[in-house]
Amino acid sequence: MNTGMIASRYATALLGLVDETGSSEKVLAQVQAIMKALVSVPDLRRAVEDRAGVPGSRKISLLETVVKSDGSAIAPELRKFLELLIKNGRIGDIFLILKSFENEYYKSRGIVRGKLTLPSPEDSLGEEFERKLRSLIEGKTGKRLLLTTEIDKSLIGGFRLEVEDRLLDASVSRQLDIIRKKYEEKNRRIV
Repeated sequence: MNTGMIASRYATALLGLVDETGSSEKVLAQVQAIMKALVSVPDLRRAVEDRAGVPGSRKISLLETVVKSDGSAIAPELRKFLELLIKNGRIGDIFLILKSFENEYYKSRGIVRGKLTLPSPEDSLGEEFERKLRSLIEGKTGKRLLLTTEIDKSLIGGFRLEVEDRLLDASVSRQLDIIRKKYEEKNRRIV
């Protein structure tokens, strides 16, 4: 059985459990905090995903510390779920399982995620643009848009919008790249 299918099954089981208990939003926030910590602290990820060296109780305590850093105790459902991953030898796949849970959560609630990248905070395209963009995406997908904004100075101007697996690159740097490629192609024909 492939890892993706296993991750999806565990994620679906966790989603069903937290939907039943009414703690889905709390667990989602804690799952996102854990994923962020696993990405930003490689030593933590190695310790948690280690299948033999670090005891299971230590792994749970490390993950509880991540969740407690924002002031709340780990949800009992999430704690039991982590214990189940350890017991079943699936803790090495924790990041993929938690990412699958996050995806299933949004999918089950009809939410599509997008990322708007701007060259600087001052280049904000305005509330009207964002409202129109949101309306367009929600109209096309039939889902609610959860939009995050990032800054990338290399864009020079314009914006880049990613929604699920689609990309709209309306940045100045992209336009300059297109012009450069056309220029190079035209010059190759001349030579």
